[in-house]
Amino acid sequence: MSVPSTFREKLHSFLDPSDGAGPAERLFNALLVTLILLTIAVTILGTVPDIAREYGPAIRAFDYVCAVVFGLEYLGRLYVTPLRPGFDGTPRSYLRYATSPLPLIDLLVLISLMVPATTALASLRGLRLLKLLSLLKLGRYSDSLQLIGRVIRQRTGELLSTVLIVLVLVFIAASLLYQVESSAGTKGFESIPQALWWAVVTLTTTGYGDVYPATPLGKAAAGLIMLFGVGMVALPAGMIASGFAEELSRLRQQETAVACCPHCGKALE
Repeated sequence: MSVPSTFREKLHSFLDPSDGAGPAERLFNALLVTLILLTIAVTILGTVPDIAREYGPAIRAFDYVCAVVFGLEYLGRLYVTPLRPGFDGTPRSYLRYATSPLPLIDLLVLISLMVPATTALASLRGLRLLKLLSLLKLGRYSDSLQLIGRVIRQRTGELLSTVLIVLVLVFIAASLLYQVESSAGTKGFESIPQALWWAVVTLTTTGYGDVYPATPLGKAAAGLIMLFGVGMVALPAGMIASGFAEELSRLRQQETAVACCPHCGKALE
């Protein structure tokens, strides 16, 4: 592995180390994670009127400090774009990286931190809530969150199929209960759109109890739908659990391979 020589290569190695994070990288990541968590905490506390009035200037100062740190990190990651696999130094390549999910989240967080809570920009104050997107930045610094992301990407097809099946069942359940309960004048089933609320709540096993069938036939149909709901909740959970098992097995195989001699393939003693 070649040693980084230029500033861009050193910066790329620092931001995205391929040989494991050293003390400096771990310290920098810990700083970013701490700022992200503090940003979320300050955003939540800033919605309390008394705290916002008393500590408003301090909150804004903290926002600007975070904006400087996150901004430098964002510019640094943008600067090393040509060194990333599949990218080069063309403007189109920079734009493609800037509009990818994580850099786009970084940019939205920066915008939200820089928008002041003034009457002149009152229409933009809602953007400040985008600071909550900082939580998504944690995925870059957490191996566990990256593992979850890989599992979801691997199971995207199956999960989308499950979502489609759930949507079909929701509409079937709403239509069925509408046919049964609307003629009896049951509240909440006057139309299929109104019955959709009951169908969603029932199939997700939430069961608020604000809308429920009143006729014996409707109750029988609702019981069958509830059983389907239990199965539909368990199905994606089983897919994700299976994906976790496969990914953890793959990681263990990689760790075993690292512990083997790269020349003869035999385990080192």
